[in-house]
Amino acid sequence: MRTLWTPLLCVLACGGEEPAASDGTTTGTTGTTTTSGTTASTTEGATTTTTTTAEPVTTTSTTSTSDDSSTGSTTSATTSATTGVQECAGELPAHWIDGIDCGSEPQVQVHQYSADTWILRQSLCTSFEGPFMMLLFGSERALLLDTGDGNIPIDDIVHGLVDDWSQAHGGAPIELVVGNTHAHGDHVAGNDLFVGDADTSIVGIGEAAVRQFFGIDAWPEQIVQYDLGGRVLDIVPLPGHEKAHIAVYDPATGVVFTGDTLYPGRLYIADFPAYVASIGRLVDHLADKEVCRVLGAHIEMTNTPGEDFEFMQASHPDEHPLELDMAHLLELRDAVEAMQEPVIEVHDDFIVYPL
Repeated sequence: MRTLWTPLLCVLACGGEEPAASDGTTTGTTGTTTTSGTTASTTEGATTTTTTTAEPVTTTSTTSTSDDSSTGSTTSATTSATTGVQECAGELPAHWIDGIDCGSEPQVQVHQYSADTWILRQSLCTSFEGPFMMLLFGSERALLLDTGDGNIPIDDIVHGLVDDWSQAHGGAPIELVVGNTHAHGDHVAGNDLFVGDADTSIVGIGEAAVRQFFGIDAWPEQIVQYDLGGRVLDIVPLPGHEKAHIAVYDPATGVVFTGDTLYPGRLYIADFPAYVASIGRLVDHLADKEVCRVLGAHIEMTNTPGEDFEFMQASHPDEHPLELDMAHLLELRDAVEAMQEPVIEVHDDFIVYPL
């Protein structure tokens, strides 16, 4: 294992200081939030097709039926140590764009994970962060989680996907809700591109904006539901990496979207006590849920256990798969709860990295 980077570099990797809170610009209506245990009434089906837009912006992702972790694709059921088994309703590509060939690599890879879920990855050729963005559709609105690190036409790509989905479902307009897992720059840089767009609402960044939009009265203890229309998501406050961080649990697919709180990489922790509490709260919330996959917002680990890429490395040969699972979330909880003092701790699939 090579020498780990200093906290100063880690601050840069985390996207710097939190931007000033903003409610953003909002048009259209917002979704319904409740504090009940409502579950989604529709379930997505598996699909092996992908959506593309005009080159060179996006590329077609192919899927694989292999569960070979060296390709980053898995379609087998995932066992949760606390909740049993849910068959994964979606498929991941055999390969994510990795910055190896910037001459031919598109700016954004668009992969259709399942019938109503898309995963987008920004090219490492445009940002060493290589962040992932998620687009989730319900019958009334679509939620975009994160907008990338800038210098990509994320608004055109996402609006194209929304228009295509609408046409495939009868042609009625559908509201786009632009939100973020947290307020760091590599996740919110594209937000302003959506300001003033028709049928588009922007959650805004910062704790106040997130609380107001989702109706969270008791931050961070209160977990609320957000209804996309037949697809109800759990919004889980998750401060620690950044104070306005959230996780999203989607019962329709069994996927937990964890942003920068858990992913195969260096887990930068700005507020350690808050982070420990957040991980425990998320695990407790999922105790009676079925979890298929845990998907974060970056990949910084190689396929060699415990080995990460150099900070700001422009390409990721032999990259770790994006997906983790409930066992990793339990491993992380146990690790941070066991620390009497915050320390850097290397695990096979992630690195606990207090700042």
